[in-house]
Amino acid sequence: MNEQKIKQIIIVEGKSDTQKLKKIYGENLKTIETQGLSLSKETLEFIKKVNDEIGVIIFTDPDGPGKKIRERIINFLDGKVVNAFITKENIEFNSKKIGVAEANEVAIKKALEDLVIFDKTKESLTWKQYLDNDFYLKENRSIICKKNGWNQQISSKTLFKWLNWINLNVEDIKAILGE
Repeated sequence: MNEQKIKQIIIVEGKSDTQKLKKIYGENLKTIETQGLSLSKETLEFIKKVNDEIGVIIFTDPDGPGKKIRERIINFLDGKVVNAFITKENIEFNSKKIGVAEANEVAIKKALEDLVIFDKTKESLTWKQYLDNDFYLKENRSIICKKNGWNQQISSKTLFKWLNWINLNVEDIKAILGE
């Protein structure tokens, strides 16, 4: 993938993330930095405007604050939202930080090729189905998260929400679990 293929603006947490992406894709790549958890209402409004006009890709760190930032943006936007994910396993071995800037180049490129669209307007799975099929169990959550490139430590409620946002039903999830 080269920089011309990324038409959307990439939402990252900070300057080091932008620098890492520009090192890989070139200086023409455009980002919006959230300034971490201090994401302002003005920045959210700007992200909404850009998403409506060009499109955005949310590419936050695979940690608790990154998840909170991602969900805050998703909840602010209407309709479909494009996401890129890396996991803690994608972080360079010696790094003390866990973020996009510390991820290896191969993982970053793969994340931006394997985009995940969240559509919060649909419900493909009920809470009862989620519980009745044991999708909430730690070992099942781990398999589902690994398949989707998500942090395996996400909560059961977050997993339920995200499964709905990517429009998976019981049969789809059972297939992931090999049932």
